[in-house]
Amino acid sequence: MPLLLIWLIACAKPTENNTPSPEDTVVDVPEDWGDPRIELGTGEWEWESLEGTTELPLIQGPQGGFHFLASVRVAGIEPGVAQDLSDPKNPTTKFVIWVDGEDITMTGTYIQGLDRAPKDADPFFHEMVGRFVIVDILRDDDLDGVEVEMSVDVTDIHETHLSMSRWFTAYPHPFNH
Repeated sequence: MPLLLIWLIACAKPTENNTPSPEDTVVDVPEDWGDPRIELGTGEWEWESLEGTTELPLIQGPQGGFHFLASVRVAGIEPGVAQDLSDPKNPTTKFVIWVDGEDITMTGTYIQGLDRAPKDADPFFHEMVGRFVIVDILRDDDLDGVEVEMSVDVTDIHETHLSMSRWFTAYPHPFNH
């Protein structure tokens, strides 16, 4: 066995300055993520477009707080790794609810990879669906009939930044207590 190893080393093709030859170099080229674009949506388990939507339900959670459901689709950014929350390539996605220019969001920032969007989502390649945007209110009546602005900002590790916002009239979800 040692003779075989010596023969393999002796037959190895040397390169100048001990650098690998171009054939030996593996280039990690990222996939084409398309032109930068973003779309704000909603939906709990599946993407729901907000195109033409003028009202958005305010949902009471199991612990008594209130949230909106937000989703986002993107193209043109580093998506990170959706299955690994600790991956350093994961983008930051921030959802915010604005009322009269005031940010009433308690929780809405996610540092995690984006899932692959379905083929029918073209021109978008990645998405995040069904995130809670928890708001700082005591009762759903506080926002009943109030015009709110929902915004989303996605920033990847290359500092590519995409943002979008939409206006809605909030209303209490029918299943709220």
